[in-house]
Amino acid sequence: MNTYIHPMVYNYWYTNDLYSSDRMTGMGKLDVENSPGALIFLASKSQERLAEVEIKKQLGLTPAQWKIILALSMTDGLTQKEIADRIYVDSSTLVPIIDKMEEIGLVERKSDSKDRRINRIFLTKKSESTVDSIVEIAVQLRKIIYRGISENDLETVKTVMRTVIKNSESAMSEIKFRPDKS
Repeated sequence: MNTYIHPMVYNYWYTNDLYSSDRMTGMGKLDVENSPGALIFLASKSQERLAEVEIKKQLGLTPAQWKIILALSMTDGLTQKEIADRIYVDSSTLVPIIDKMEEIGLVERKSDSKDRRINRIFLTKKSESTVDSIVEIAVQLRKIIYRGISENDLETVKTVMRTVIKNSESAMSEIKFRPDKS
């Protein structure tokens, strides 16, 4: 397997299992092909890249645009920070994206009724009409991506991934409350 190593793999997994001594090859190179953490990351990024290309081709939406639309379709009226948290980006990067989306009629900003300093972002009729198309593209891509994988294997993967997520979130909680060594 000739694996492209996304630069974020090094940043994200550098201190994780990707770099541990049991994952090193005889020549001291990273053994990405056998690292569960790197494989999870690469599988996720390759699926995301495929969706980005297909949605751009079919709907003309950028990755950030369709992710914002999906986040708002689940909970309309989120703040910029809430959107950023849901699509895993820095909230400051959303300002020009939301500006552009508002300009082309995909979202609408409204002041929060309780705190005028906060803007809430809402879908417009134009963007609401794209939600089903985005979901349909995702469903079709999943059929392609998961071809040849049994339902039983997919259920096992989901169970393992839920455990990884739970363990990661638990570790994050422990780290937050651990005193600094400085």
